[in-house]
Amino acid sequence: MNIFAIDLGNKRIKMKSDRSEYVYPASYLNGENVSKVALAGWNLSGNQTYILDKESNNSFIWGTDLDAYHLSEKMIDTYARTGRIQQKKVQRILKFALGRLALDYKEARTRPLVVNLVLGLPITDLHEESKTIEKLKEILLGSHSIRVDGIELNIEIPSEDYIDIIPQYMGTAFELAFDEELHQLDKFAKGRMGILDIGGGTILTNVSNRLNPEMNGDERFEGVQTLIKNIAGKINSTKLFSLEKILQDGNMDGEYIYRPNHNSTDYKNITDIVKKSIEDYTRFTVAPLITENFPDIESLDFIVMTGGGTNLLDRNALLDEIGEDYFSHLIFIESSEIANVRGFYKFALLKMNGGVEESQTVGNDDLKKVTDASNKQKNNKNNYSEQLNQVQSRLKDLKQEIEQEID
Repeated sequence: MNIFAIDLGNKRIKMKSDRSEYVYPASYLNGENVSKVALAGWNLSGNQTYILDKESNNSFIWGTDLDAYHLSEKMIDTYARTGRIQQKKVQRILKFALGRLALDYKEARTRPLVVNLVLGLPITDLHEESKTIEKLKEILLGSHSIRVDGIELNIEIPSEDYIDIIPQYMGTAFELAFDEELHQLDKFAKGRMGILDIGGGTILTNVSNRLNPEMNGDERFEGVQTLIKNIAGKINSTKLFSLEKILQDGNMDGEYIYRPNHNSTDYKNITDIVKKSIEDYTRFTVAPLITENFPDIESLDFIVMTGGGTNLLDRNALLDEIGEDYFSHLIFIESSEIANVRGFYKFALLKMNGGVEESQTVGNDDLKKVTDASNKQKNNKNNYSEQLNQVQSRLKDLKQEIEQEID
């Protein structure tokens, strides 16, 4: 079975398969806007041309080097606060992601590549009124023909059994709870952890108790986009994509240099503005969310800081703002930007392998129940919120049984 894991972020699209993993911007360009620039020698290897079977008259450019074209104003940005998956531009980039992963499989060029797809969604998209789940199934089920750099790729998702959708932040929980060989790491698998996920558009907070997601998570539209717009306003720039790239690339020499065009003499040192904006964002946006969403710090083993925005935080300012007791509970994980998609992939592997390795540990039994429930619930027509409630109820019953045995 070929597993594709995709984290459809507001600012970055994270993708993983058994062949590779990628992080692309959540923006792309219409091919017509790039053609003249590309002819001038800017057709970079980090970008690909995508043509979808139902839009064969249009081509789109997507990749890691879009900023080289200096076409920030022409960028098709898939950021959205509500109804995101209902928008055609977002549906396109999801199919681009399928095509990018399939490009690594030569067999997809000669016959349909059957794929098991796992996606993560914010907990707010899993409520009863949300149409996101059904829309995703409508978009994804069936055969897809995607042309990438002139290579026709065929992908097939045969039925709902080949699609897994889990709470987004649980990707990080699974990434931490199991190593690369899928051995359980008890510190995380059996722990009660708060998770704060700083993405491009949102900040998500929730609690995972022995890999059991709680249903009272919070979603704030104060992700990195808020920081980018703040900086753009201070330097009077409309080139949000260029500023995003500056922040993502970091500053090896301690400086942030803004270059609005190809002219090497036309640049602005915005280091002081960026650093002050990051400090303010850390103090007055992120810090309050930690203390507000996790008011009883003693009830948690730790709080995991994840998402691409975590790398931007001013940790000294965060320590000063929330105090030593809270800060000592924080865990800043490596590769936080792709932690969720790696966890999605592990979830699919665990499910494919029958849950987990044979073990009598409670954490493994809990996860086995989660994956078993996921398998069974795909066959009914209940909404996903109800499914998650059923899983949570089962895990609570299991916990009570264990506590009774201990007593």
